[in-house]
Parts: sequence; structure tokens; C-alpha cells
Amino acid sequence: VCGGGPRLSRRGGVSVDVEDVEAKYLRLLGDSVPATRKNSTITQFTVKTSLKDLRRMQSTDSDVVDPGMAVYAGRFKRKMSAPTVTRHRQCNDGLVEWSQLNRIGFWDFDTLSIARITKGRCLFYIGFQLLIKHDLFEEFSLDVMSVLKFLNLLEQYYEPDNPFHNATHAADVAQALHCLLSNLRSIDSFKPKELLASILAALAHDVNHPGVNQNFLIKTASHLMKINGNTSLLEQHHSKVAKSLIKESGIISHLPLSDQDEILRLVEDLIMATDMAQHQKYVNNMKALMVSGYDPQNAEHRRVVLRLAMKCSDLCNTARPWSTCVQWGKLVLEEFWKQGDEEKKMMFDVTNMFDRDQCVPSKALTGFIDYIAEPLFTLWADFCDTSFTRDICRLIDNNRSHWEEVITLPV
Repeated sequence: VCGGGPRLSRRGGVSVDVEDVEAKYLRLLGDSVPATRKNSTITQFTVKTSLKDLRRMQSTDSDVVDPGMAVYAGRFKRKMSAPTVTRHRQCNDGLVEWSQLNRIGFWDFDTLSIARITKGRCLFYIGFQLLIKHDLFEEFSLDVMSVLKFLNLLEQYYEPDNPFHNATHAADVAQALHCLLSNLRSIDSFKPKELLASILAALAHDVNHPGVNQNFLIKTASHLMKINGNTSLLEQHHSKVAKSLIKESGIISHLPLSDQDEILRLVEDLIMATDMAQHQKYVNNMKALMVSGYDPQNAEHRRVVLRLAMKCSDLCNTARPWSTCVQWGKLVLEEFWKQGDEEKKMMFDVTNMFDRDQCVPSKALTGFIDYIAEPLFTLWADFCDTSFTRDICRLIDNNRSHWEEVITLPV
């Protein structure tokens, strides 16, 4: 980073306020930033380029080659108005239409495709676009360079070698959350701070995920267990890293302290809601709210809804169109099997789902839909009562039927 900013080549190199325990969390950890991310062209562009350099790219007629620069080849102001990129760009795999990002509000939006187009940088582009879609640049006078710094830092703290829990999954969850909230009849009742916190939480909800589950971390006496204990271990870790990066980037540092605290508390709250060990608690809270009656003017009621929306978004891969759903299913199982391979090396007992030689994909994935995904999305559909949410439930039923017929995973 320019000037006296942090060096990102090692975890612990993030500059923080020494009095701020949350901001110092990253200093407690060992090496983190993947080497493949340290010297990427777009990383240098997003963090090191000055505002003056960005403004040079205002002309949409200029031939901007780098995808990281192409997204800014439109109107660019300190307080952003939406850049729209409709140019075609030639990438390694052929002609790419960047206007696909304009479909970010559609449920069949394919984040995996965007990841290929952007060469793994979909979190950066999708995150930026969502902040624009909800008018959050204008609402909070967000500094463009601070936003770029946050998105860049966040990408660097996701592990690209994880088949599933990586930046692409985070971007997918954020896009799904955008769809779910945008199709609520009471969307206007959510405060701007709640929308900003929701997007930040979705983008960061699995940041620095080690690619293994909590049980593995406990069995191997991971340093994360020693820091965070053995209750909601991963979610605590994601939350602390997220808040550290929010503070380091300065994305909300210009806001009143009371607003910063409120946003950070909600970011933490929504990330903690993704803990599957606490799944039934959040489901029961939503059911109780629906019985008592939802009041969109009640802040706690809105929190209950946001938590359930986050949970649905985290499982959105089960409800995407089949052509996308099957790809995500393969990635989920591959990450499980990688953990199982490590457990075998360590002579641990391996459950069937984590054993690539024993797991039956059709049984594993239909079981997850039956007991978790389908009831969760049905609850959300009952609450929203819209054709959009009922269509999502039909997609889940369709995907379940397809998984039943899968004997071996398609290549």
C-alpha cells in the first residue's frame, strides 16, 4: 500500500490502532495472504492507483485492456455514481461481455461465470456493484479508495485454494442476499446502516476460512480454537477478521463512532447467524416472529429477518438453477473430501460424507436439501409470500430430483 500503509505480504503486517483489541486480531495469527494474490496486476491497480489515475480512465471510448481498469471506464467521481461497463473484452477463454454484471439482481446470476471472467476477482466487482445498487456511496459519502482498499484486503484474506469456502462463494452469497432483500415488500423499512452492514457481512462471512470444519480444528488443537474457544469457532474468527479489515480499510471510519459501532455489531451478528450449529435457533426465532406478527418498524424484528436472509443466502447454491447448482455441489464435496484425505493421513475417523471413497453424492446432497435447505427456504417463502420466493422453492425441488439421479459427479 502507498505511503506508510500496511504491508500485506504477511498476516500481522496490517496497521492497526494499538488500543483497539478487535483491530489487533490479525496480529495474533500467522502467515495469511496467499502468495498468488500478493503481486497481481489488479491488486496493484486497486490499492496503489491514485484518484487522479482513475479519473484518466473516464472516457468510455478508450481501449482499456485490463479488466480491473475496464470497470472504471465510465463516470468516476469521489462520491460514486454507477459505472456501467457494456464493452466486450477479449479474455483467454474468448469474448466476454462485462454487462453481465448488470444482471446482478437476477436469481440465475452465475457467480462462477463471473469468477472465470474476472480471473477470480468476482468478490471485488460484485461487492463494488452492490454498494452502488443500494446507493450506499451517496448515502454514507463512502470514499472510493477506502472501498477499493476494503474489497482488495478482503479478497486477499480469502483462501483461493479452498474449493468452496473462498471469495467466489462469498460473492455468491452477497448477490443472493441482494436478491432476497430486494424482493421483500418491506425492503424500504430497512435502514441504510442495516443494508451496508448486511452487504459487508455477506462479503466477509467466511473470510480466512481454513477449508476445514470446526470439528477438525478442535481435533487438531488449532490455534484458532485456542484464540476463540470451541463454540462457533469459525464464525467468531470470520467476524473478527472482518471487523479488523473494515477498520484497517477505513471504509466507515469517517462516520460517527456510534454509527461505526452499530454497523460493526450488525456485521458480527449476521456472520454469527451462519453457524450451522445454531441453525434451529434462528429458524425458531423467525417462526416465533411470524406467529406474533412482523413489525417492520421494530429494529429487533428487522434483525431476525436479516439473520434468516443471511442464512438463506449462505445456502443459495442449493437453490440456483441446476446447471449452476451442480457445479457448487461438486465444489462443496471436494472440500469435504480434501478434509477427509487429511483426516485419513492423521488416522482420524472419517465420516462417510468426508470420505471420497464412501460418500454417495446423491444421498449426501438430497439429505442436506431435505433437512436444511428446503425447510429454510420454505420458511422464507412463507414470510415473503411472493412469486419470486415460491419460484426459488420450485428450483430446490427440481434440484433435489436431479441429485437423486446422480450416481457419480459429472466432470
